[in-house]
Amino acid sequence: MNNPLWQSFRETGLVGQSILIILFIASIAVWTIIVHKFILLRQIRRTGYSFMNRFRRLKKGLFSLSPGSHAAETNPVYSVYRKGCRECSAYLEQNNPGRRPSPARLEKIQKSLRREAGEQILQLEQNLIFLATAAAAGPLLGILGTIWGVLVAFRGMGRYGAATIDAVAPGISEALITTVAGLVVAIPALIFYNYFNHAIGNFSHRLDNFISDFIAAVKAERPAPASTVKVTPMKGENK
Repeated sequence: MNNPLWQSFRETGLVGQSILIILFIASIAVWTIIVHKFILLRQIRRTGYSFMNRFRRLKKGLFSLSPGSHAAETNPVYSVYRKGCRECSAYLEQNNPGRRPSPARLEKIQKSLRREAGEQILQLEQNLIFLATAAAAGPLLGILGTIWGVLVAFRGMGRYGAATIDAVAPGISEALITTVAGLVVAIPALIFYNYFNHAIGNFSHRLDNFISDFIAAVKAERPAPASTVKVTPMKGENK
């Protein structure tokens, strides 16, 4: 095989090969997380913003919305909305259906919604720590390989007694390939870590705005009997 990367790997020593294998596995994990998280966030933005718009356009029946054409479990906004509907349903079962929630009750509902929103954001942030770790550790592993390669080059110079190509080529090759491998892992990990953090932060702000809209709707809309507050079950839950 004449591939220069494969040739360099074969000529690299055991330490360099070990570093390259670690970085190769890390690269696969990084790109798996990137692709999965990118698709997930795109779907969540689409379903979440669509549901927010439906909620804000409605004038009546604000507490009987379905998640829409997409699965409820892939819509964090619907999860928060669903939590609010359950809180309203529990209130209506305990009180006169025509009575509006007190400020203390509204504050309790809002806290419950914020806890649910926090859980949803934590789920979206899963595996981001691996991207941050890869972005920080990738160059360090590359530098470790670089230093080891330089040591190999000096050892070759000592063995040959001169700085010939045959003496320094293996060590320099090892140093360069591990440096490149470290950057190949670190650069996309850092770029997408920042991108995902920014996207999740924006979604979190929108979720906070939705909670404010939901509380305002609870204040404005005359509460209906508890039986009319519909909550669409998620997958794996009993209806």
